[in-house]
Amino acid sequence: MLSMLDNEIILAYHLHIIPQWNMDKRLRTFPGTRMKTIFFLTAFLCMPIDAYSQYLQITLQPSGPIVPDRPGQTNPPDVVGSGIVQLETGFLRETINEGGIHTYNDLYNTSLVRIGLMTNCELRMVIEYAGRVTDSGSQSSALRGFNPVSVGTKIMVCPEKGIIPQTSMNIAFTLPYIGRREFRSSFLAPSFFLLMQNTLSGKLALGYNLGLQWDGEQPNAMAVYSISPSLTVTDGLSVFVEFYGFSTEKYVPDFRADMGCAYLVSDNVQIDASAGVGLNTIAPDSFIAFGLAWRFNN
Repeated sequence: MLSMLDNEIILAYHLHIIPQWNMDKRLRTFPGTRMKTIFFLTAFLCMPIDAYSQYLQITLQPSGPIVPDRPGQTNPPDVVGSGIVQLETGFLRETINEGGIHTYNDLYNTSLVRIGLMTNCELRMVIEYAGRVTDSGSQSSALRGFNPVSVGTKIMVCPEKGIIPQTSMNIAFTLPYIGRREFRSSFLAPSFFLLMQNTLSGKLALGYNLGLQWDGEQPNAMAVYSISPSLTVTDGLSVFVEFYGFSTEKYVPDFRADMGCAYLVSDNVQIDASAGVGLNTIAPDSFIAFGLAWRFNN
C-alpha cells in the first residue's frame, strides 16, 4: 500500500491542489532547450498560412453542433473555428479513503476559454478554483484558492483520411505567477499533447491522446495517455467509456477509468456528467464531474 504522500503527489500533478513535486528542490533546474523548442514549434504552426488551412479542409464547428473538450480526459482534435468563443466549465471531486482518513480534492470550478484565432488554430486559457479537504473524524483541515492560470493553443495538424486519424496538437504553459501561493510551481510548466480521433462508423468514434506534462519543479516529464470510444445514441445524446493514466520515472503509474454522457441542449450548448474509479492503489478511490459548454458565434 502506498503512502498518502505518494497519492497526493500524483493527484497534485493532475489537479494542482498541492504544490507540485516540490519535495526535491535540487531538481528545480528546467532544461531551457526544451522550452525554446516548444515555443518555436508553437509559433511556426500558428502562422496564418492560407494554403495550409485550405489543405486541412476543416469544417468549422459553427456548421454543426458544438464539440467541447469535456467531459472526460480525452480531448477531441476539433478546433473552434476563426472568430468563435467557447466556454467550458464544470465541477470535479476526487475522493481518497486511506487509513481512516478521508481526503476530497475538488475543482469547485474549472473553466476553459477557447478563442478561434484562425481556421486551424485556437487560443486557450484555463482558470480553476480548487480545494483540498482532509477529515480524520476527530479533526479536519481545508485549503482553498485559485490554481495557477494555464494558457496555450490547439493547432490542427491533419484531417482524417482512411486509417490516418484527425490530429491536433495541444500546447500549454501553466504560469507560476498567478494563484494561491501554496498551489504554484516554481517555474513555468509546459505540456504537449497529440489529440487523435478515428471515425469507426456513423455513430461510433475512437479518441486517443498522448502527451508529456512538466510540473514546474523537476526536469523530468510525466507521460499521459488516454483512450476513449464514444457512441452517439440519439441526435442529442452521446455516451463514452475511457481509460487513462499517468506515468513518471520515479513513481508507480496511476491508472484510472471512467464513463459518462453528454447531451446537446442546442447546437451551441452541451451539458455533461461523468464518474470513474482508480484502477490501482496510487489512484483516487472515485471521482465525479459535471459541467456545461457554451459556444458564442461571431
